[in-house]
Amino acid sequence: MKILILIDAWFPFVGGAQIQIKNLKQILKRDYNCEYFILHSPSVNILVRFLWSLWIIPQAFFYHRKHHFNLIHAHAYWPGIPGKILSKILNIPIVFTIHGSNLMDLKIKSMRAFLEKIILTKVRYNQMISVSSNFLKYKNVNKNITVIPNGVDVNLFDAIKIPKDKPYKILFVGRNDCVKGLKYLKQAMELVSRKIPQARLKIISSGLSQQELIKEYKSSHLFVLPSLSEGQPLTLLEAWAARLAVVVTSVGDNAQMVENGYNGYIVEPGKVKELTTTIIRILKNPQRDILGERGYQLVKNYYTWSRCAKRTYKIYKQALS
Repeated sequence: MKILILIDAWFPFVGGAQIQIKNLKQILKRDYNCEYFILHSPSVNILVRFLWSLWIIPQAFFYHRKHHFNLIHAHAYWPGIPGKILSKILNIPIVFTIHGSNLMDLKIKSMRAFLEKIILTKVRYNQMISVSSNFLKYKNVNKNITVIPNGVDVNLFDAIKIPKDKPYKILFVGRNDCVKGLKYLKQAMELVSRKIPQARLKIISSGLSQQELIKEYKSSHLFVLPSLSEGQPLTLLEAWAARLAVVVTSVGDNAQMVENGYNGYIVEPGKVKELTTTIIRILKNPQRDILGERGYQLVKNYYTWSRCAKRTYKIYKQALS
């Protein structure tokens, strides 16, 4: 099976979509004899990505004459439109994966938000995949939407042994975007440091290798994700793979994964005092490693890339039938 992958942002930009494609490409080729052909924008600049979505149509057409793709798998937002057009021109099915619906979740009024809503809910695709069930609440012309969560490879984390940094290291991993709520975490940390002077915040947005990132997770004491909107955050799975206690906001599918007080804590987005109190509570709790261990067992059993690949392959077969 030959699959044309369309995605408008690619490495060195790192997000859930890029990591998912990288892992699925490897597993689907090894276990299901699938071959991925990835076409992506040369830049994350929004204007370049828009122009790419036009240019990619003739480019993919000529690629198809050479490789004879069986289906198109478009990711994120913009690729949905050229993917749909190519599906009609080439007469092959299209699968479209949604990695989040931030502008819709935040009820933002703008031309970009309007276009996002059109692409995600008004265009018909052969099959749709969402990484989170949160997306299902929106009215959609597509009824064939399957929720397939992200995964993580716990073996990569288990292979790296590293001691914890001096107490206490609080870790944030994510892009520097207002939707990630980093400003609220910074405000909370100012209050936390008054009660626990040893506490410090480590912010990682990009630039690390996989091994370096795993070392940052495993040398930390707590992972905090203060997002205003999420789909199904890959960083939460990574934190649990490192057996970290976590604090996340009640957005996206976080509340379906984090059981408050059992494998982590949930706070309301944008609530600095609540976030502060929760961070202090966990840092002062000598049993906090139990929270991370419970999270580790959850991802090890249910959130693997092999499981994600198996379900994605099933969607491909449904689209082709």
